[in-house]
Amino acid sequence: MIFCICFLVLLTIPNILIDLLQINHVKKFSQKPAVILPRNDYALSASYSLASLRFSIFSHIFEAGIFICWVWFGLSMWQAFLAEEAALGFILFVLGFLFITSLLQLPLNAYKQLVLDKRYGFSNTTWSIFLTDTLKSYALMGIFGSIVLWILLMVMDYTYWWALGFGIVFGFVVLMNVLYPTLIAPIFNTFTPLSDEALSSKIAELMGKAGFKASGVFVMDASRRDGRLNAYFGGLGSTKRVVLFDTLLEKVSSEGLLAILAHELGHFKHKDVLFNLFLSACVLFALFFIAGNLPSILFSTLGLENNHATSLTILLLIAPIVSFWVMPLIGYFSRKAEYRADSYSASLTNARVLKEALIRLVNENKTFPYSHPAYIFFHYTHPPLLERLCALDKTPQCKSNKP
Repeated sequence: MIFCICFLVLLTIPNILIDLLQINHVKKFSQKPAVILPRNDYALSASYSLASLRFSIFSHIFEAGIFICWVWFGLSMWQAFLAEEAALGFILFVLGFLFITSLLQLPLNAYKQLVLDKRYGFSNTTWSIFLTDTLKSYALMGIFGSIVLWILLMVMDYTYWWALGFGIVFGFVVLMNVLYPTLIAPIFNTFTPLSDEALSSKIAELMGKAGFKASGVFVMDASRRDGRLNAYFGGLGSTKRVVLFDTLLEKVSSEGLLAILAHELGHFKHKDVLFNLFLSACVLFALFFIAGNLPSILFSTLGLENNHATSLTILLLIAPIVSFWVMPLIGYFSRKAEYRADSYSASLTNARVLKEALIRLVNENKTFPYSHPAYIFFHYTHPPLLERLCALDKTPQCKSNKP
């Protein structure tokens, strides 16, 4: 019971309260004159934001219900699936927990992609694509999860297994960052080399100015699933590549595209990717430390044996709580990094062009311009666009988010 109350007090209730603050904020600003977006799109973005927030509240309640079910009876029942063979039982227990939790959340994901986002004209995902993506994700979870769990099991009899476990999992995270562009991403999307030689040459010149070397510039068929715009640099080391959404190429000028890529190069220049890996390592270390030092009374309270499988499963259960309270710190540094990247882009290209490109992104993605400070504090990794525009204009004070 105490475990459930902690989950509700530390995660569910704060999330709901923050969403309610954001709902009231959006309602208030939706009645004011439109900014950035045309009036109709401004109203549409407010409507989508409110619908998403209401769905978010339902999701928090639903996920709390899943947590309570696991704690009250699910884990003790699932413990019966521990096979006689230690390695197999360990892997089945932890992976089974992940699969069942994911299956229970599948209706939420389906509604978000196939109903809510489609209703507002964002999602192009079909049932066929959704189911195929889900099966591919489960297959990858099974393959990579089994490998990581098997390696973890080999070190969990050591006194400080949690420190070794952290090193193994973090090493896997780094490896996935290296392999993602060439091994994982192509499983879900098609990547084709950029055919526009003039644009490709300009991108190469831009990367040269920043000292960035990539294995190529690729266009991703993002429009199969979503109509929103984006671009990113993926991978680490020799696998680094530039990825442009096909939707971005269709709706943003070449100059705007270069400004957006220059922003991404700013992250590279300031080593933001490495810093984000460091922050991830800190969070992961904290989780493993907690999992390795859980009091025995906790296991008896939950009706569980104190063993490797239950320790890791409890780690997975508490991970959302830790992540929620660490997110403001990560968000703070991330927003600072976005301002630096904007400044770098403006110096490498043109501040006016970057502003126009950012406004274009908001127009196409129908992002509501205003957010409550608490919502920004807990959820935003990027500053609100109006504040980014103020920073690019070097405006000393920006009152964009105040009534």
